[in-house]
Amino acid sequence: MQRFFLFLKNNIDLDIAILLALGSCFIDGIDPLSTVAGLNYEILLLLACLMTVISGFRKEGFLTLIFEKTMNFVHNSRALSRIFVFICFFLSMLITNDVALIIFVPLAIGSLMKVQRCDLVVKVVSLQTIAANMGSMLTPIGNPQNLYIFMHYNYRLSDFMQVTFPIFALCFVILYVMTALIKADPVYTHKDDTIKLNKWRMSLLGIGFILSVLCVLRILDVYIVSIMVLALILITDIKLLKNIDVKLLSLFFFLFIFAGNVASAQAVASLAHEFVHGYEFFVSLTLSQIISNVPATVLLADFVKDPDMLLLGVSVGGLGTIIASMASLISFKYYMRMDGKRPLYYLRKFTKYNLEFLIIIIPVFLVFNAFI
Repeated sequence: MQRFFLFLKNNIDLDIAILLALGSCFIDGIDPLSTVAGLNYEILLLLACLMTVISGFRKEGFLTLIFEKTMNFVHNSRALSRIFVFICFFLSMLITNDVALIIFVPLAIGSLMKVQRCDLVVKVVSLQTIAANMGSMLTPIGNPQNLYIFMHYNYRLSDFMQVTFPIFALCFVILYVMTALIKADPVYTHKDDTIKLNKWRMSLLGIGFILSVLCVLRILDVYIVSIMVLALILITDIKLLKNIDVKLLSLFFFLFIFAGNVASAQAVASLAHEFVHGYEFFVSLTLSQIISNVPATVLLADFVKDPDMLLLGVSVGGLGTIIASMASLISFKYYMRMDGKRPLYYLRKFTKYNLEFLIIIIPVFLVFNAFI
């Protein structure tokens, strides 16, 4: 019980979601039992499957091996910085922004300290965070809000990526330009060739990942896939089940309850529709700055008429404040473990880099949107 209360104490966003869910149950005419029964459990199951399989790749060292192989192309500080930034940008679309940062931010900090380039840590970690948040927007499995929007609105994969690709491509260009400003000073990097993969476990995890993707594409049933993935995990390593992000699944669960109850209240729903309609992009972007983009997605999903604008709003909404995307807090926590840390300096620089992206992306979005 003590661990449970400590968990709640350390997760304020989850506490707020619980209070919102409980409070919404007292809205006149709401049947809490019907609300819980009508929740979208498919999304929760699919998220759990993806989390477990990807944690398996991480534990086996597959993702670190990819990084080690790319280090063969590193000869200077600019190339080293770009490796860390763009590996987060491209891998996040497959392994989620959270996992990309959990793996590669510590590697970036450690490597930069080894080559005595501590001066680059804040910039590189900030750009890694932006890269993971923006790279993950391309695919439905890149981050939780994408998966929710993809399934909630029954997107086709081609339609989904057609919406996200222009901003994704723009962010690639901005990241390339910003990393080009880093001086190309010579550095020596140590390559670790000791990582050996277990082919049997990797094959099973690969099957689990493919099954999950086929489920996202609605080719396979989520309940059947969940059973199959569970069987594969039991064969591979049952301890992987501990890596399921219970907090994220709980956050979705209670936000589903709140959003469902509010959407059922006609007066509230009507007001919300009027407030959001026509301003989906800016409302979702702004709300993300306050409560982060995952809760913003769930709360707005039932009230928007243009899901494309919601998708872009919460994706770009991951930029800005440190809490705009909860993945950003992962990078900050790793930075705070570093000797010689300067938290206020980090937050100032992190916010500066994020605002520079927003200053470019928002006008481009407005111009592009005006001509389509």
